[in-house]
Amino acid sequence: MEESNLSSNAQQWELEIVCKNTTYLNAVVKAILKYKRIDFQVIGVNSIGMEERYVVSLWCSWFSNLSLIAKDLYAIEKKQEKI
Repeated sequence: MEESNLSSNAQQWELEIVCKNTTYLNAVVKAILKYKRIDFQVIGVNSIGMEERYVVSLWCSWFSNLSLIAKDLYAIEKKQEKI
């Protein structure tokens, strides 16, 4: 976590999301960028016998930020299920 988040009195949280394709990845990153206070990192992962996956690690302070991004992630998941 960044030092600015570590010095906060707020509860800190971390979350990892595995994106199965670039469409899902782009939607997740767009949702994260919307809030500006959530730090994140994207890592491409190759698994033997599987397509490339992307792991998005995100972290922040304040559970209110987690609540906001969770709503967006839920909407993304529902949309991706229809595709």
